[in-house]
Amino acid sequence: MDADPRHVIVLDGLWRFAIDQDPEYHRGYDYSRATSLRHWESVPVPGCWNRYAERYDLYEGVAWFVREFHLPHLPPDAVATLHFGGVNYRCDVFLNGQRLGGHEGGYTAFALDASGALNVGANRLAVRVDNRHLRMRLPAVLGWYNYGGIHREVRLVVTAEAQIATITVAATPRGAGAEGTVRVAAAANHRALTCRVTLRDPQDEVVWEGEAAGAGAWLLPFALAQAQPWSPDAPAALYRCGVELADGERALDRHTVSFGVRRLEVSGRRILHNAEPLHLRGICYLCDHPATGVTCDPEAVRQDLDALQALSVNCLRSHFPLPDLFLDECDRRGMMLWLEAPIYCVAPPADQRGSIFADDAVTALALQMLEEMVAQAINHPSVIIWSVGNECNTEHPEAEGFFRACVERVRSLDPTRLVSYAALYGGIGCVADLVDVISINQYWGWYDRVAQDGIGEEQRVTLPIELPQLEQCLAEKSALGRPLLLSEFGADAEPGYRCPDCALWSEDYQAALLARTLDIAARFPAVCGTFPFAFADYRDPSKPITQHWHGLNLKGIVSWHREPKLACEPLGEAYQQPRRTP
Repeated sequence: MDADPRHVIVLDGLWRFAIDQDPEYHRGYDYSRATSLRHWESVPVPGCWNRYAERYDLYEGVAWFVREFHLPHLPPDAVATLHFGGVNYRCDVFLNGQRLGGHEGGYTAFALDASGALNVGANRLAVRVDNRHLRMRLPAVLGWYNYGGIHREVRLVVTAEAQIATITVAATPRGAGAEGTVRVAAAANHRALTCRVTLRDPQDEVVWEGEAAGAGAWLLPFALAQAQPWSPDAPAALYRCGVELADGERALDRHTVSFGVRRLEVSGRRILHNAEPLHLRGICYLCDHPATGVTCDPEAVRQDLDALQALSVNCLRSHFPLPDLFLDECDRRGMMLWLEAPIYCVAPPADQRGSIFADDAVTALALQMLEEMVAQAINHPSVIIWSVGNECNTEHPEAEGFFRACVERVRSLDPTRLVSYAALYGGIGCVADLVDVISINQYWGWYDRVAQDGIGEEQRVTLPIELPQLEQCLAEKSALGRPLLLSEFGADAEPGYRCPDCALWSEDYQAALLARTLDIAARFPAVCGTFPFAFADYRDPSKPITQHWHGLNLKGIVSWHREPKLACEPLGEAYQQPRRTP
């Protein structure tokens, strides 16, 4: 095979950084032009500026990042694409004095065409980042810390004349084998190219080859006589799909993605994975680390997943899409994922008309986020559920059109996975008939008890903890005849605070409430999974400063610094036992 026609320039590493204290006055300024950077700092990308230095810890505003790089040559009719894994929240990107474009949304990957702006030799890339929360639209409130910066990887991909934009593989078991499709989209200067596809099994043997002619988009159906389905118990069953774009015998681009053969479906009140009932021993995972913020350090990710798998957790729910390195690690480990676009706590008053749900620009942003989430993660077999929102006012008269558009867009992009929505206290409203799985966030036993005596009081609790509202809610939702997921529950616990009388805010009460909730959930056959909130404590601006809350949400079963709390014990005991048959 000839040399790789795809040139990938990794732009991670040290960038120059400066905050902009008067961004409105400087609007339109472009630091990608020849400008002195003498007074700028050198900082790591990916990274969060709140972790660069103590003086930036609470900074929320506009900042600039500049990176210079050198290209020794460019191929003829070069196609160049800049890929950003995540920039929070809004950004504008400039290259050599040209604005390439912008992006809104802090947790989804995006790409910009850089073909017309690249130079042979020296290049300067500048990114203006704005994380002012009052200018944010989604998420609507700050339920987690608003870390600013280029917090995921940056890549420049350069090819000659054509470039693969997306590869989407759908592979479903069929008897002992499998059938599926490979969809390829490309940016191309040619009217007609050949798209060649090679599928390799987990042992790296070629199991299928095909090709098709076309311009810009190709669809290739395939069938495998023998296939190894991916599952949490067989995570090594990862296939590879290699795609080559060629003009005759001349290769213009090559790219490879991994995928898994699997089937997800709902049958009555059960979730089936490869035709077998699936029970999700889940937990909510909110990406925040004291050393790196929202940036995922590979070693920290591995340590978190090691700790979770030691508790027999098999599925994580995230409030926002996760980066590629996290998805890859979950594929390899067999850790399933439930990913959610940050359509979070959108709750206009019931009597408001012309609300955010009726804002065409916000709907377009929500659909963009969903599209980017699906596009990034669609080939990862670990991803089993897409969520279109969390704790929104789905009773609002303008909500149905908004959520119907969201669900329909996700299904059109990926009909192979399940769709859900996380409803607070079971108030699923207009979304009930749109989704595959009913998901319930509930904090009975916590916020109702805290409210009795005021936040900060150390009320003692008599065991066993009674949760009649939870039992009634699960009974009502079970009658819908679909799978239920208990998508959030728990209590805040100060790390190290132990109290034999189970005082609120103690590790003892958190552990007792978690154990009691899991026990109740196990009595309902419709409950196919439980997701305590959350794995680790994290920074949470939405919480008031009280006797116990001090900038951190304390619902983690481990502390922000990953010290285990007492709640790890009942969770591990429940998840390591075979599920009871009610």
